[in-house]
Amino acid sequence: MAHDKKRFTPIRRRVLREEIREQVIDDILSGRLAPGTRIVETQLARQFGVSQAPVREALRDLALFGFVVCSPFRSTYVREISTEDLVKSYPVRAALESVAAREAAAVIDEDTLAQLEDLIAAMRSAAEANDYRAHVDADFAFHHTIIKAAGNDMLEHVWQSMRLATTTLVTHSMIQMTHRSMGEIGERHVAVLEALRSRDPLAAETAMRRHIEEPGEWIREALRKEELKAAVDPPERATAV
Repeated sequence: MAHDKKRFTPIRRRVLREEIREQVIDDILSGRLAPGTRIVETQLARQFGVSQAPVREALRDLALFGFVVCSPFRSTYVREISTEDLVKSYPVRAALESVAAREAAAVIDEDTLAQLEDLIAAMRSAAEANDYRAHVDADFAFHHTIIKAAGNDMLEHVWQSMRLATTTLVTHSMIQMTHRSMGEIGERHVAVLEALRSRDPLAAETAMRRHIEEPGEWIREALRKEELKAAVDPPERATAV
């Protein structure tokens, strides 16, 4: 009977939804859509030459992943990541990615290890060329490769929801707040790769946890210094430009 038939989302609509979602994510992470920018459904539909339905579905996904925020009046804005958000993300990322590294170490193959080695080489090249975007892309790909190698779909879904905070931390906090160079940030991935190459789950878990927790300490220290400076500086000096 008709009422017993399941309703399926047309394949083409699903593809459109994913294409739109990934393009908007790329625009946000690349800075083409700045934090606080309003995203208008109708304009996005015209840009992609589609109806508003797949756009609405893509924006719903983006809200779930934390890339956009929907206001009570149905306006959608690119989410602004605060320093507090970044600090809070460290222990969550450390927990997730240390589990991923532990699981990946037991099953990782030579091809995946070669991919990770190539990505470290890409970070080194980007640092030499002072190419922030290329460095961020290689850094993200390195971590994503390990997440995928773990073969845990639930873990990957949660990790993907932190993608905006992760990218913001690499481009803003790590470089601007702690004054760490791209070269230093890139070389920190070597210890993780070597632990995975040893195929020792505990060593991989420990290396990844340190890889993520140490920058969290750097950020907290930078914030403490800023707070101390603000406390001792006169108001006039603190607000002068």
